[in-house]
Amino acid sequence: MLLPLASLLLFQIQSRDAALTGRIQRLVHDALTTQDDKQEAAAEAEVVAIFRQYGLPGISAVGHEAAYAFVMLTCSSDSRKFQMQVLQKAADGAKRGEIPADAASYCAAHVRQEATKAVVKRRAPANPALRDEIERLFKTDQAVREKSGFDMEKMERTDREQAPALEAIFAKYGVPTYRMVGPQAASDFVTMIQHQSPEFRQKVLPKLKANVDAGEADPGSYATVYDRAQTDAGRKQMYGQNLICDAEHPKLHTGPIEDEAHVNQRRAEIGLMRLELYSQFVVAISPDVCPAAPAAAK
Repeated sequence: MLLPLASLLLFQIQSRDAALTGRIQRLVHDALTTQDDKQEAAAEAEVVAIFRQYGLPGISAVGHEAAYAFVMLTCSSDSRKFQMQVLQKAADGAKRGEIPADAASYCAAHVRQEATKAVVKRRAPANPALRDEIERLFKTDQAVREKSGFDMEKMERTDREQAPALEAIFAKYGVPTYRMVGPQAASDFVTMIQHQSPEFRQKVLPKLKANVDAGEADPGSYATVYDRAQTDAGRKQMYGQNLICDAEHPKLHTGPIEDEAHVNQRRAEIGLMRLELYSQFVVAISPDVCPAAPAAAK
């Protein structure tokens, strides 16, 4: 005889592996927040050990969030062979309803994009001098965005000083592609565009989209610029990539999103992690860029 729904749900909750769920939650937190190479390597080794023992823990075993998080962790491995094992298990598990559908979609998109980058990395970039210039500019861009000793005025001044060089690159080369400068420098160039004027971002957007369509740029980078442009124009974001702060929320948070109920599926299809994990990651690594709330009147 079939169990009543309430009894079935209680059985599923009681049958979950709380210890394994806790391990996965800790590992995903470490992966998103650590900047320590040894801690990162230890976490990766533990992820592989869990996979060897359990495969991909399903929703009934660890819950929906942990099941998703573990797919994300395993699919991010540097080993192509291991990624393919995870992808197959995630796709099979999603068909059976044991693995979240967006976890399988994320893994498929991520593996596909990493394969594209791997092909490019086997060849020297067509313009190594431009690659080196971008990385020099990026090092300066990131140095003023460290949490420790963060200074808003210094960051804004640096962004203004970087603008002529970035505009010159764009005027001469458009948006540098994977083949031109390699995947890392191509991504870093787009990151720096995020820190420039709305007008500059708007000029970059269609050329960046063309690069994505040609397999020469990261779809996630395009999503980030697109969402920033939407925020610039006072419109809802599509992917939630641009965290904001306002009078009601003095800390970074997700802004208004179009069709928010399906945002994580859209993100998965272009290889972006779930919005809640992304926002956790951004808040963890970002300095406090939100203006301080005015003191209450006495």
